[in-house]
Formats: sequence, C-alpha cells, structure tokens
Amino acid sequence: MEQFRQAAKRIDASDVVSLLREVYPEGVRGRNEAEALIAFDREFTDPAPEWRGFMAEAVADHLLRRSQPLGIVTAEKANWLIRAIAPAGKISTRGGFETLFRTIEQAAEIPVSLSVFAIRTLSALAGGDMEKPLDARDVTRLRRILEAGTGPVTAEEAEALFDMHDAFAGRSNHGSFDDLFFRAITNYLLRASRRDTLPRKEALSREPRRDAGKDIEAECAAWLATRIMRDGRPTFAERALLTLIDNGAEPDGPPLRSSRAA
Repeated sequence: MEQFRQAAKRIDASDVVSLLREVYPEGVRGRNEAEALIAFDREFTDPAPEWRGFMAEAVADHLLRRSQPLGIVTAEKANWLIRAIAPAGKISTRGGFETLFRTIEQAAEIPVSLSVFAIRTLSALAGGDMEKPLDARDVTRLRRILEAGTGPVTAEEAEALFDMHDAFAGRSNHGSFDDLFFRAITNYLLRASRRDTLPRKEALSREPRRDAGKDIEAECAAWLATRIMRDGRPTFAERALLTLIDNGAEPDGPPLRSSRAA
C-alpha cells in the first residue's frame, strides 16, 4: 500500500488492478488493513471510480464475510465503521459514502446507530444541491437502510426521517418517498403505543390498516403534531398521517387540532 501512497497523486484503474493482484490477493485480512484503505481514500481528491468500488467491496467483505457474526453489522462493527469513514463526524469522500451504502446493502441486519447515521448521511448527500429533490435512487437507498434494521422503527429513526422529510419538503421528490415515510412513521407510532406491529420489512411494503389510528395513543399523536408543526403547514405525507389518526379514536388536546387547522 505504501508504494501506491508515495508514487501517485491519483489512483487510476490500473492501480486498482495492481492493488488487487499484489497487495490484497486474498482480500482485507483485518481491521488494520481496512483502516489503511479508508485512510488512503482520504488522501486523494479524484480517485478512479474503480477505486471506490474496490474499497467499498473490500471493507464490506471484511465486515460481513470475514468477521463474526457473519452477515450482521453489530453495534461494535457499526461504531468502528462510523469512526473510520467519518472521523470528524461526517463523511468527506465519495469512497466513504460508497463504503457505507455497500455495507448496508449487503448486510442482513444493522443496528439503530448505523441506520440513523445512514439516514442523516443520505439526507446530507442528497441535499448537497439545495434545489435537488429526492430521486428514485435516494428512496431505494433509504428503503434498504430501513429494511436492514430489526424490530419496529425506533424513535431515533423516526426523528431522523422527519428531519429528512422537513429538509426536502416543497421539492418535487420521487413519489415513493411519501409512501415510505408514511409507512415508517406509522410503524413507529404503533410501536410507541405498545401495539403489535408487522415485521419491519413487511410494514414498509404495505399500507397500514385503515383503522390503525385507533391503536395510536394520544401521547404519540401529540408527538406527531409537534413534529408536523415544527416547520409550518402539513405536507401531503403528514396530512396522510393525520387522516390515519382521524380514522381511529380522536386524541385529546389542542396540539393535534392546531396542526390540522394549519
């Protein structure tokens, strides 16, 4: 690895082939080698696309196929990955982004900490252009992040999703974003109300029951109203959430009424 660091200012496709043949013929063999790859990535401003794919696959392979438990990103693995690709709290390279999403795409299970980090990272990445809406690829990535989690959607994930929703409100986002957001938040509200819920992946792929609102407790409905009121008038997806609650028992208290009237 050191010879490539000293010999080049840019990694091209032939360098990647050489790395595969000479340095990593058997893949990344430990955390030290994975960390060296990630650190190497930060030294170059414009590496070839082949480099990003190589690094992402090598790190994902190390975490998921060479480290126990296989196929699963544990909390310890997630903490290591976040520290490695975002030492200052944010990812600064395209290789880092690719490594994060490649790992999640291939994982059978990820912890909440990595899910929340990935949601906020995706929001920041997609929102780099202040006018850009969320496109189909963004929503596909978001769905994969959520589906890799276990159990119902958590409070931390719901807050991150609402922050992402608010950041992109008013843009011409891909239509599937509203559906995914609505289903994920509904799943959280039911969980927070201590109701039985569908498995996460199933809950994110189908419409909630029309009467699901009757199972949402007033305290959770009040949280929803507070979140909706945070940035002004309800969006289409937020109105759908309010309608869901209206189809159930009417929760008490003025916050929800004021958000409906907005």
